[in-house]
Amino acid sequence: MLTANGNTSFSASLRTSTDSVALAPANDSDTVLTFTWPAVSYGTGIAVTYTLEMDQPADTAGANGWARAQQYIVGANVLKYGFAGKDLNNTMQTIGLFGPTPLVFRVLANVTQYNGSASKIPTTYSSDVAVVVAPYTTNLFVPGAYQGWNPAGAPTLNPVAGRPGVFEGYVDIAGTGNQGFKYTNAPDWNHINYGDATGEVGNGTLTTDGNAGGLSVANGGYYELSANLNTMSWTATPTTWSIIGDATPGGWSTDTQLSYDATSQVWTATVAMKQAGSFKFRANDAWVIDFGIDNSGNLQYADNPLFPYNPNLNNLSVPADGTYVITLDLHVSQHYTYSAVKQ
Repeated sequence: MLTANGNTSFSASLRTSTDSVALAPANDSDTVLTFTWPAVSYGTGIAVTYTLEMDQPADTAGANGWARAQQYIVGANVLKYGFAGKDLNNTMQTIGLFGPTPLVFRVLANVTQYNGSASKIPTTYSSDVAVVVAPYTTNLFVPGAYQGWNPAGAPTLNPVAGRPGVFEGYVDIAGTGNQGFKYTNAPDWNHINYGDATGEVGNGTLTTDGNAGGLSVANGGYYELSANLNTMSWTATPTTWSIIGDATPGGWSTDTQLSYDATSQVWTATVAMKQAGSFKFRANDAWVIDFGIDNSGNLQYADNPLFPYNPNLNNLSVPADGTYVITLDLHVSQHYTYSAVKQ
């Protein structure tokens, strides 16, 4: 037991079960990180309330140090706090931390007056303890009115490679009129669910307040959805798809429209194609969202407001003149494919 006097800290007293932890769905229910500390005494019979704080090292210096810390009230005379994997991972994502992150922890000891008023006894602080926490990110689920608000059966947005905290994908939001939905980071309502912070339709600001209203789009349709959990922003862009190019009937001036098949979740058309030419897929008859192919024949965005322009792509082509079934499949987020099958 340590005796507190004035502004004395109980230095070097906070202990951690590990100095690094890698989170994963498999350890969601496990206690992955535990802190312990000795009791602080302000005198016989005085209850001491402990609070664990977590912050990033850069936010702990200066006059406003620890002002942004996450606080966990442990309770009176309790000398231990443990994090379940799910709770620690949710906290990391809520504050926008998606890669291995150095964090610091400390414990505050306070005495509360019997009537609940502020104590005249100053707060006592432990020393800081550093821990590196590596959260996990799987994908975002998109439950909404269009599918019965069922996260377990909802389509998903996968994370964008090389951009932690950023998600993008396509969802067929069926229905007419305003359509509400949310993002969840698990196939249930028991983890983080992201709602609307600003009341905007079609894009805006996310909140992790579970009681917040849903996101919404003005009408049903086939939407490119995105979420940037670093900036807590989201977008919803309605799309229809076509092909254009001198391999197509309309050349480079007129789009040949594709039709959406909700059963197979693909865009398709039967088209008379030319071998002596090339084509591209594009959305909304405009050079805003469009696909080319890389040197391995994989679809990649050439243009998209969510991503940097990619000048290193090729146009698509067919091996011979003839009638082709052209198919564009966008239903698996971040794994977009196409086919051109000669009839």
